[in-house]
Amino acid sequence: MVRVCYDKDVKALKLHLKTALLVSAITLAVMVALLVVISARLVDLLRADEIAVTEATAGRLAEHLAYVPSLSDAEQLQNAVGLVRSARLDFVGVRVWKTSDGGFHISWSTTENTAPAQMPSDIAEALRQDQSARLGADRVIETSDSIYRYFVPITREGKVIGAVEISDRLDNLPKLLKRSLGTVSLLAAIAVALISLATYTLFRDLVYRPIEQLLSVIARAKTGQLDVQAPAGKEDELGRLAQEFNSLLSQLHEMTGERERQQEILRERVQQATTQLQQRNEQLAQANQELWHSSRKLTQLERLAAAGQTAAQFAHEVGTPLNLISCHAQLLPAELQTNPDAVRERADIIVAQTERIERIVRQMLDRTRAETAELIPLDLNALIRRISTTTAPALNEKNVSLELALDEQLPPIAGNSDKLQQVFINLINNALDAMPQGGQLTMRTQTDFTGDNATTQVNVYVSDTGHGMTTEVQAHIFDPLYTTKEPGKGSGLGLVVVHQVMAEHGGRVTVESAPQQGARFHLQFPALAHSHTTEAAAVGR
Repeated sequence: MVRVCYDKDVKALKLHLKTALLVSAITLAVMVALLVVISARLVDLLRADEIAVTEATAGRLAEHLAYVPSLSDAEQLQNAVGLVRSARLDFVGVRVWKTSDGGFHISWSTTENTAPAQMPSDIAEALRQDQSARLGADRVIETSDSIYRYFVPITREGKVIGAVEISDRLDNLPKLLKRSLGTVSLLAAIAVALISLATYTLFRDLVYRPIEQLLSVIARAKTGQLDVQAPAGKEDELGRLAQEFNSLLSQLHEMTGERERQQEILRERVQQATTQLQQRNEQLAQANQELWHSSRKLTQLERLAAAGQTAAQFAHEVGTPLNLISCHAQLLPAELQTNPDAVRERADIIVAQTERIERIVRQMLDRTRAETAELIPLDLNALIRRISTTTAPALNEKNVSLELALDEQLPPIAGNSDKLQQVFINLINNALDAMPQGGQLTMRTQTDFTGDNATTQVNVYVSDTGHGMTTEVQAHIFDPLYTTKEPGKGSGLGLVVVHQVMAEHGGRVTVESAPQQGARFHLQFPALAHSHTTEAAAVGR
């Protein structure tokens, strides 16, 4: 903190020195300019005054010498000139000229006079023409190297008998400045000192002190003391700056207080939420415990339901071949005498259905093992013809006519004959139940092709003219144990088996139906791209 303040003071002191030197330089320049201007004016005034004094002195000396008997009397001339020099000691020199041979010649001069010995002709001519009435009016002035020479004619009885010359050195501007240099230097030094002192005092009182106070407040605000205030001071720029800074600190203090209040509220809410979450966790743990017990009970119930479903499915699957065996066995005595070939065919059917019952029993015993059906190339047309022959007695008994519309170009599929036989027999049994007063059952096969005549799927349509189904019934026909039949006439597992077998074959089954408009089941199988039709036909048989 001390180091920071010291650096600030050093920087402010440098600014003060710069300001003081700048102001001093400006003041000195102004003083020099004023000295030059004033000195030039003083030189002009002094020269005019010296010229007037010199002219007056020369006039008086000429009047005095006019009464001297002889201008050649050196003693009298020296006495007369001595009187003049006693009054003006700063004269450069005095000369007395007398006329001789039509010209002016030096009669007497001071030793300091360094002027030329010959009088200029224009001046001599001017002196010869001078009159008493014009005494002092016509004067000849010559300035050379700041030496002023003034000539006045000496007249006696209206005749010019000589002349008086006074030479005076006039002060010029450099000389005056040189004489004033000491005074100017002293004044400049005093001015610089006074300006520096005044500048330092003003900066200290008007700038340094408010800035130091403001910096002190800023340093305290950095430590978190936002309730401090800087002295307002005077109503100047720094005073307004302090006021604005105080306003900013007040706003920051209020915002900080508000933030702390919001943080306190947030902490309380977090604490409440944490407490509620703990309660919810306890409730969830209790619910999980109850769910675990319920899951165990549900698992036991599901096992019982699965066992019941297996038993019902077993009864359903076994009941169908038993009914077929019963029908063919009842027809055997009547055909023993009339149609022995038909007896042999019905015996084969009875044997085949007996073997089917055996396979169903074996499958039920192996239900606990995951078994994948073996799929081989299969001819659906051959399988459907064989099923139609097998179910003919049941159809005749129900007064239902079967119509086959088989596509002779139907490609083979990959399937299991026994499982697909369950599918079609279950669909036929559902159709018989839907037509208690008789009707028509249609089984049609069809091949779908892509754009390049490549086989994509094989379709089988099983349609009846029964009482149909509502939309609600259609939504549940593939649910286990769901049935609309009277108790004892259905288990609700036939269409479940159909759906499962189709899924095992990579196909799907859909239904279209409406009340009193029959039903149409659509079975879709993927076709085999490369299969031997003869092998599939053999399997179908």
